[in-house]
Amino acid sequence: MRNYICLSQSVFQEDAFSLVPLRDQDKFEILTMRNEQMYHLRQAKPLSVQDQEAYFKNVVAKLFEENQPTQLLFSFLKDGEFIGYGGLVHINWTDQHAEVSFIMKTELEQDFFAYYWEIYLSLLDKLAFDTLHFHKIFTYAFDVRPHLYPILASRGFKEEARLKDHCLFDGQFIDVVYHGKINNNVTFRKADEFDVMLYFIWANDPAVRQYSYQTDPINLEDHSNWFKNQLANDQCFLYVFCNHIGTPVGQVRIQKKEEYSAVIGISNDSKHRGKGYASQMIQMATRDVISENPQLAIEAFVKHDNIASQRAFEKAGYQLKQTLEIEGVLSNKYTFQK
Repeated sequence: MRNYICLSQSVFQEDAFSLVPLRDQDKFEILTMRNEQMYHLRQAKPLSVQDQEAYFKNVVAKLFEENQPTQLLFSFLKDGEFIGYGGLVHINWTDQHAEVSFIMKTELEQDFFAYYWEIYLSLLDKLAFDTLHFHKIFTYAFDVRPHLYPILASRGFKEEARLKDHCLFDGQFIDVVYHGKINNNVTFRKADEFDVMLYFIWANDPAVRQYSYQTDPINLEDHSNWFKNQLANDQCFLYVFCNHIGTPVGQVRIQKKEEYSAVIGISNDSKHRGKGYASQMIQMATRDVISENPQLAIEAFVKHDNIASQRAFEKAGYQLKQTLEIEGVLSNKYTFQK
């Protein structure tokens, strides 16, 4: 099996399914698939055997030896059997984005279209985001398969553009639809004394103050004293989260109240909201604390109108336990316990 020299990992596995670098043995099945599915491909005419032989010899073979190829192509296998192919195409190494490409065997589409697309996109995340650390992947598609769009949405893609009457198709102009997905992988570290201003800026963000139980702005002297005390407190866990390029995107604080309980709080940088970070941050911080304190029940108190935070805690595995009033404000109490 050939490997791409630009990749530290060339095979991606999920249960019975795998992506392996494009195999020469699959080229004629790919030829058949592409000719059968020209209606949704940017392919001007049917391919011949000679076309396919030349493409694999003159284009595909060279991709494996390039440090920054324009495309990375894979065979999609189930239990070792070829069922489709695709990868990342039109790769922009400078801006760290690429277009998603995928087709499956025509005879599989009726029964397995959604299922195989979802698994394929999950595997492609591992390539694009975990291995290449790309910023974004996207689809650019003729508007002839609307049943694909819910699948893309389920995997975190958002419709970002619709180019009206953009392409001539079967004698009429049709839209082109663009869906994009941003890399929302995050890492964390424990906060230190150099993070005092970062926490101060986040704490005084208007949206953070709005959803806090103490809504007044915080002055720097009070904050600095509080932050210093929290760092010295072994019952308090302060985390700073960064995105895939190392930019701080938010914080999580978990404060032990007593031996068996703790309270969690979270805030995101205003420039990085709506990107899917919050639930990951909650989940990762919770796991880190629970790994050392398995007896803890961690509680979150969220204002009833803070829908985004409620969804983030629910997605992170917290359970709604109670609706109550806190300082006269209707709130939801969520709990996580191992």
